[in-house]
Amino acid sequence: MTRSIIAFAAWLLCIYSLPAGERVRGGLTLHEVNGQVDIKRLGEDVTNLSPGKLPITSMGLIECEASYGSSVFMTASNRSAIYFEGSGSFAVERFEQIRPELAAWNADTLEASQSRVILNFRGGDLIVDNRKMLDSSQFLVETPLGRLTIKRALWQMRIVFDPRSQIFDFTITCTEGSVRFTDLQGQQYRLYAGQRLAGAGSRMSPSIEVGEKTERSQEQMQRYQDLARQHSAATNDFTQYLVYLQVIEQTARSIPVLPLASRSNSTRRPIVIEYAKEPELVTPFRAEVNPPSAYQADLF
Repeated sequence: MTRSIIAFAAWLLCIYSLPAGERVRGGLTLHEVNGQVDIKRLGEDVTNLSPGKLPITSMGLIECEASYGSSVFMTASNRSAIYFEGSGSFAVERFEQIRPELAAWNADTLEASQSRVILNFRGGDLIVDNRKMLDSSQFLVETPLGRLTIKRALWQMRIVFDPRSQIFDFTITCTEGSVRFTDLQGQQYRLYAGQRLAGAGSRMSPSIEVGEKTERSQEQMQRYQDLARQHSAATNDFTQYLVYLQVIEQTARSIPVLPLASRSNSTRRPIVIEYAKEPELVTPFRAEVNPPSAYQADLF
């Protein structure tokens, strides 16, 4: 609980440290879906993903769940990209940025304005490419095993959980840039290009080792790179996101306060919790038991 509060407080500090400008929630474009994939905006119903309707662009706060062998490829308005394979799920819980200018977007291949992203990854195979994000932007990934902090990197992570043994099996592979992983005990690991971190065990104390990339991770990375090239023209079109960049109202951040009149008219009774007084000290009492009678003695 304490860790979640600290993470949320740090996120709020990052958001308020954004430079002056119109803050918006970023947009995501879904380019390709294979197999059984359920995608929905946070708090809404599952979106119909018939092949004829792709690509689909929406506000960037989504939940995605894919069955084994299914996959999805999407890009974001901060020039990052996500490739995901099941079985498992992830959610984009925070995606805020300064509204980019169309001229600035077209003038450079890097991100046009600063952004912050928090992604919650629960299981499956995830590849994230945020090499085109600014150095001042932040991309955080929360997992059951710890947190990843990424700065302009191409990386991937795999999480497999056995519910019977409560054992996690996970790997983190860095293809370009660097990735920092902090486990639940606060131990930090930094991976550079070509390195792979593997762990297995309970979520609190897994056994961790660092090695080289596997053939499986290289095949998945090649699959992502093929999709990125295939949809490169669409991912560089900023106009697809413009309608879905939702302005974040500053008043929405404040806690609403009900007027006194409405409070007094409420039929609900308040709950008052008071501390009970300390009980008086108990005086020890020693009792004596009479010896059993002859009849009772025969019973034993």
